[in-house]
Amino acid sequence: MKKKVWIAIGVTAVVLLMAGVSIYRQAFAKGPEVKTAHPVQEEIREQIMIPGTVKLVNEQKIYASPEKGEIKEFLVEEGDSVKTGEVLARFDEQALALELEKVKLQAESGYLKINQLEKQEDELGDKEKELRKQAGKKEAEKQIQPERDQLKLEKRLANLELSQVLLQKKDIEKRLEELEIKSTMDGVVLQVNKETSSDPSSAGKPVIYIGDLKATLASGLLSEFDSLKVGEGQKVTLRSDAIPDKEWKGEVSEVADMPEENQGINPAENNAPQYRVEISVKEMPLKPGFQLIMEIETDKKKALTVPANAVVTGDSSVYVFVVRDQKSYKQEVDTGVASGNKIEITGGLEEKDLIITNPSDQLKDGVEVDAE
Repeated sequence: MKKKVWIAIGVTAVVLLMAGVSIYRQAFAKGPEVKTAHPVQEEIREQIMIPGTVKLVNEQKIYASPEKGEIKEFLVEEGDSVKTGEVLARFDEQALALELEKVKLQAESGYLKINQLEKQEDELGDKEKELRKQAGKKEAEKQIQPERDQLKLEKRLANLELSQVLLQKKDIEKRLEELEIKSTMDGVVLQVNKETSSDPSSAGKPVIYIGDLKATLASGLLSEFDSLKVGEGQKVTLRSDAIPDKEWKGEVSEVADMPEENQGINPAENNAPQYRVEISVKEMPLKPGFQLIMEIETDKKKALTVPANAVVTGDSSVYVFVVRDQKSYKQEVDTGVASGNKIEITGGLEEKDLIITNPSDQLKDGVEVDAE
């Protein structure tokens, strides 16, 4: 009998203990810890992010000219410093040189012919004087005039022929000068592609490429929509994976009025117009061709913002969790510009609201939370 009583007492004690634990948990247990913050009125920047490439401000690209023939002599090598007007290479001038010699001979022949005609004119004058003594002035002029007219015509034709030859000579001399490829700028020889000068398949590749490495810019392409937002003077932040912890500041220096040509050959491709934008940057130690990420600041305004991590995008709505009476509640919001780790809130929240900045996937509507 006593044994049964003690068993009953033990069972009752266990039940009471479990009930007490449950009551304690309900009374004192807290929900999940969450971080909170109030929406803030602050300056927010609207930005466009596009890829870009480092380019030279000043450069000279020299291409093969089939009409001038093959380049016979290269006078510079990659890495050489050059000055404006310095001869970089020469085309083969043999054919033009022969042509010039022929024209010089023609010009010399023309001068000789004119000299001969002038000599005949002098002799005709002497002849006229003798005739005047014998037949009188009137008769002398009558006999001499046809010869004088003929000489005058021949001399005029000879002068015309000589003028044409001299023009040919001048043209050939100019073409010979053009066979000397000269630098149009002070800079460094970046490329010398000797095989390109005689290879038709390399027509689009420069034979010689010169640039000023001290002056670089960034260049990228804008969509139609973005080109309407971007203008000269706007601030730009540039970054490169090559130097991940570094960024450079610049500003928009030019936005093209016309779209880029030859954006695609295949009609099936998306050939939406793109507009070139150039960014001026001071002291950017990156080589031409380096890839960049460019953030162009297109607008700046005061706005109500929340941390980007606080905003949840659902299947049919965008919302945040607000805290009221230590419970979390979904609050649908309207969003605007995203800038860095901030998002503009255009509707659904006020500065007095307390939002959860680190909502987990398990956080639900109406759940108790331990708000920090």
